Amino acid sequence: MTVLITGAGLLGCHLAKRLADQGSQPLLYDVSPNREYIQKIVGKDKAAVVAADLRDLPALINALKEFKVDTLVHTAGLIGKRVAENSYTGTTNNILGTINVLEAVRLHGVRRVVYVSTFGVYDRAKIKEGPVREDHPIGGHNLYTTTKVCSEHLVHAYVSLYKLDAVIIRPAGVFGRGHYVGGSTVGMVMRDLALNIIKGQPFTLDARSYFANEYVYAKDVALALDLACKVKEPKQRIYNAGSGVVTTASDLAQVARELAPKLEVKVVGDGGGEGHKEFPLDLSRSQSELGYSPQFPMKKALQDYMEELWGEAQSSAAIFSS
Repeated sequence: MTVLITGAGLLGCHLAKRLADQGSQPLLYDVSPNREYIQKIVGKDKAAVVAADLRDLPALINALKEFKVDTLVHTAGLIGKRVAENSYTGTTNNILGTINVLEAVRLHGVRRVVYVSTFGVYDRAKIKEGPVREDHPIGGHNLYTTTKVCSEHLVHAYVSLYKLDAVIIRPAGVFGRGHYVGGSTVGMVMRDLALNIIKGQPFTLDARSYFANEYVYAKDVALALDLACKVKEPKQRIYNAGSGVVTTASDLAQVARELAPKLEVKVVGDGGGEGHKEFPLDLSRSQSELGYSPQFPMKKALQDYMEELWGEAQSSAAIFSS
């Protein structure tokens, strides 16, 4: 199985790492690949890299042909506020990028396409009880969310019209060792948390930044994407990929104290009320149909993340200069 992954960021590289460890050479397709980051995560020469714009349909088709790709995982795109910073660029990146992926898959005859959406598509105002299932209402007027909802509808339309084999994965708030050029706020604040624990100095968590949220480690989402590539005849098109747990700032502070017992951590601000927890994602279908079960609860995830950051810091002190 030859897998082309659009986007050489957090999810793209962690999936590539997983595939490379299984003996494959994945192909990373990115407009401006950070080759140093790719090497750190995936390994030296473990992934082929094509530097090209996703909005360049001929270039994408050429990559599919040259590398004889039979599976495509679409992770590329701008995230959160980055989409609204320049609405035209943000929406064309995310929506036209998806159109080009679907057209390339159709024209080249790729076996399966896996689209990475987000749990942000769920219309929480219309969900009265949890956990949040894949058939719960989606929608919203946030521009980033709109591009994801639109892209999901495009996937369904191409499946209906051209009988494409497609799977949509909706991850929770993803964190892990990345460079966050796409604009992941969750990724950046969790990186700050991990670095503060490593430093061992007293720090404060602002609940407005670390609000009640379902966090999921990038390695767990990579597992879900890997399973989505390989599952035979999936029973549905959409699967959640989260931790199944909603975590507050107070919860994160407690995990930090467990990882560093002498560490002083305070929590300030209002993150929607520490007693209130939004509904977590329902993982039952992902577990029964894909075989997905998250391997990194928060404490284990942060510990693993800190070990990777610490290893990186040994070769470069620059990580602590920001």
